Amino acid sequence: MTGRSRFFAAAAIATLAAGAGAASAQGFGGSFYLKGFGGATWPSGEENELQFLGGGTDVDVKLDYDTGYVLGVAVGYNYTPNIGLELEYGFRQADLKGQVSGDTRSNAVMVNAIYRLDGMGADGAFQPYFGAGIGGANIDLQSEDDGSFDSGGLFAWQLIGGVGYRLTPDWTVMGEARWYSVNSGSLDGADGFSLDSGFESFDLLLGAAYSF
Repeated sequence: MTGRSRFFAAAAIATLAAGAGAASAQGFGGSFYLKGFGGATWPSGEENELQFLGGGTDVDVKLDYDTGYVLGVAVGYNYTPNIGLELEYGFRQADLKGQVSGDTRSNAVMVNAIYRLDGMGADGAFQPYFGAGIGGANIDLQSEDDGSFDSGGLFAWQLIGGVGYRLTPDWTVMGEARWYSVNSGSLDGADGFSLDSGFESFDLLLGAAYSF
């Protein structure tokens, strides 16, 4: 894990711990929740430009990906039974294939707005939801031939849709689909090279949330 990756992870973990402590101390009767999730990610292949900053000819590079994985945690607050806001840390990793070998990793801290529909089914346990998030992310590309390229502080956004099933008053499990995108930026590499690249992926996730 790079220095930027450690910074993103530490910031998210500290915020989650603070949020959990506030929920316990203030006792808002189920308004706060903690969530964990994981699943598969399918990054989109894209054309990129490899540049030599000292001058010379730029090279077009095609990045293609195998299926990767996603892991994440979030702390949220439900303002109403239908509307919530959450702070999330997510990590994505996928291996490169084809013209470039290696892998790409993305750490992101996102703020998500979630809208939950009214409960469905005989006991109202099923609750579809959708939402969107914005935040900051880094991209860390490890190439077997050209070394490491990375950039932090890039703008990221995501679209969210899923359905939750309430197991108990405190525990909910969920299935979810997402579209995640990090804006293109200049990824700094070794020996004066840089790579202009972004990151986009479609994710299928499973998760669980515990309400306070």
